[in-house]
Formats: sequence, structure tokens, C-alpha cells
Amino acid sequence: MPAQLHSQARMMQYIAIVTSIVMFFRCLGGVLALTIMSSIVNNKLSATLSGFFPSGLNSSALNSLGLIQSLPPSLLALVQNAFSDAVRWAYIALIPFASLAVVGAVFLREVHIESSSGGRRRQAEMQKERDTEAGHVKERSASAHPPRATIYGPATLIVWCFQGVADKMGWRK
Repeated sequence: MPAQLHSQARMMQYIAIVTSIVMFFRCLGGVLALTIMSSIVNNKLSATLSGFFPSGLNSSALNSLGLIQSLPPSLLALVQNAFSDAVRWAYIALIPFASLAVVGAVFLREVHIESSSGGRRRQAEMQKERDTEAGHVKERSASAHPPRATIYGPATLIVWCFQGVADKMGWRK
């Protein structure tokens, strides 16, 4: 998410392209992680369980949960431990990639993401200019509402919401 916001803020004119590229590489990273993890799980299982099965059974036959549950208790515990160890090593193998992502995110510089109110203000000004040219709008004063109260603490959000509602309803003039 930070990389997507960072790239979108840097290249606003290409927001669709940037978003699609970020999503593509996110999917590609998921595919690579899944490939690495499944390879490690399969290799660990085959190495751990190779000598413990009867003659007709090998580690690749453990695709069926019913077969795993029908194993003798001593062999069932061995298979469960082998699976948990294999999954643990699969996650351990992803630690270097996660560390690389953290280091990369630390070196992202701060960018100013323009708030939507700035965009709305510009759109409102453009609409006002168009309406004025067409003769549809009366000129209003620059400060239609009194300034909002500045309160610090938990009550700030509540007071701010009430002032916003009052502004929208026209109660504060």
C-alpha cells in the first residue's frame, strides 16, 4: 500500500498505469512466493518422509487426508511433524524477501499527497467560473461560514462533526 500511494502521488497523470503496474507486480510477487514455498514444502517432505513408509507408499501419496488419517498413530505423528516443519521452513525462506521489502520501504522518500479537498476546491472554482460566464451564479462573500473552533482532545472530532453538519445545513451564517 505505501508503494502504491507513493507512486500514485509522484505520477498523478499516469494513475491508471501506475495502479495496474503495482497490481501486476503484487500478483507476480505472490506467484513467486507461492512457488518458492511449495517447492520448499515438497522438498522437505520428501527428504523427511522418504525412509518411513511401507514399500508401496511414498511421500507423494500423502495428497489424501483420508490416507493420512488412516496411518498408525506413530506414523501419523511423524507425518504431522514433518508437515509442520516443512511449512515452518517455507515461511523462514521468505524472511530475506520481507527484509528486502522493509529496507526498500524505509528508503522511500516522503511525498506530499494532495488532499481531495484541494481538488474539490479547484473543481468548485472552475465550476463557479463556468457558471459566472453563463450568468447562473450570484457572487458570494469569500468567508461564507465563521471559522471553526479549535479544540484539542477527544472532543475535537465530535465538535468538528457538529460544525460540519451545521455548515452543510446552513445553520452557521
